[in-house]
Amino acid sequence: FSNQGQIGEYDTAIASIAKRADEVYFLKEGNFEADKNTKDEALLDMTAQVLAQEHSQPQLIVLHLMGSHPQACDRTQGKYETFVQSKETSCYLYTMTQTDNLLRKLYDQLRNSGSSFSLVYFSDHGLAFKERGKDVQYLAHDDKYQQNFQVPFMVISSDDKAHRVIKARRSANDFLGFFSQWTGIKAKEINIKYPFISEKKAGPIYITNFQLQKVDYNHLGTDIFDPKP
Repeated sequence: FSNQGQIGEYDTAIASIAKRADEVYFLKEGNFEADKNTKDEALLDMTAQVLAQEHSQPQLIVLHLMGSHPQACDRTQGKYETFVQSKETSCYLYTMTQTDNLLRKLYDQLRNSGSSFSLVYFSDHGLAFKERGKDVQYLAHDDKYQQNFQVPFMVISSDDKAHRVIKARRSANDFLGFFSQWTGIKAKEINIKYPFISEKKAGPIYITNFQLQKVDYNHLGTDIFDPKP
């Protein structure tokens, strides 16, 4: 269930994979900028329908959100709670509130379904500040800073007994290893190097930049957000 695009330079590849699912629905007709009025929260109508049905086997439900994707004010219809530096920065901060509310509602749907569940949330990339310190400051894609590759990643399950924060660094290059450990789905092509949900070190972390070059994460600069008081 997707609020991203179906067709375009950045959309076709992932959409072609998505359309191999048993049930597929896109809120947008074209690329990711085709309809700026579609909201991530509309995807919850689809999850509600799936969870209302009886299933004889485990279900994998994937939601592809727009989240905080630029332009941020398109995501919030220009709404924000607190003004910070610029309107676009303020909208960006409010997109996090929107996503947090969506996750809360999705969690409630899962809990109210009466079935056991496990929910994973993560982002595929971070952003970088442009026109920093100016009235037109905004955020966009970049590959020069560590923050461009720092993303939220969390797992919430129906049988959780405690809140645990793991500080060990993880790379999306090892995501299939996590997916295998999380779902129990195994394949000879998936090389599991270490227990993903653990404090065990994963070894050197490398990123792939926009030129498709392999770069040591520790060699990247920093783009820390420090709002004015």
